[in-house]
Amino acid sequence: MRRAAPLLAAALALALPCASPAAEPVPDRTRARIGGSPARDDAAAAAYFTDTELIDQDGRARRFYTDLLRGRKVLIHFAFTSCKGACPTMAANLARVQALLGKRAGKEVAILTITVDPVNDTPKVLKRFAAKFSAGDGWRFLTGTPDNVEKVLGRLGGLTKKPDEHTSTLLIGDVTTGMWLKTVATERPETIVQLVDHINDKP
Repeated sequence: MRRAAPLLAAALALALPCASPAAEPVPDRTRARIGGSPARDDAAAAAYFTDTELIDQDGRARRFYTDLLRGRKVLIHFAFTSCKGACPTMAANLARVQALLGKRAGKEVAILTITVDPVNDTPKVLKRFAAKFSAGDGWRFLTGTPDNVEKVLGRLGGLTKKPDEHTSTLLIGDVTTGMWLKTVATERPETIVQLVDHINDKP
């Protein structure tokens, strides 16, 4: 289990600038897995991701691993509501992904948008932003104290000094199996759903 956290950190770390979506290359979709039994996988994942408290757009406190990740497939990306670059495009794209997932969104697959500007992106602000993209119950927009958000972003490779320098990475994971891969949040919605469905396929 001690090797699990460094492995996952290496798999999730990526620094893509918040630039024009059309100009961004698609990262290598390298799969990484936390090895071991399901029980050890869960313990290693819980230790790595932590139960740091974040707040969703409805003002509800959420433990990051236990409430948002455990036992499901997840799509995770980074954004902020006043972004004038790729953020609205990424959110609109994930709205199409949500539509393609249908009833699976929120039950089998969770979509998590984590702000990189927690000081300004309060739950109320995030709720208005979520409404623009018809976000359903399975799509959580997350903020929290700057320290807590920074801790989670650091675990996911999304930490940045300035909000407009955040990455356009989309992390796709099956937390039950421990399989993770990464692409960009502007990837074709059909391709994202295909990656979700086949994340556990052998390469």
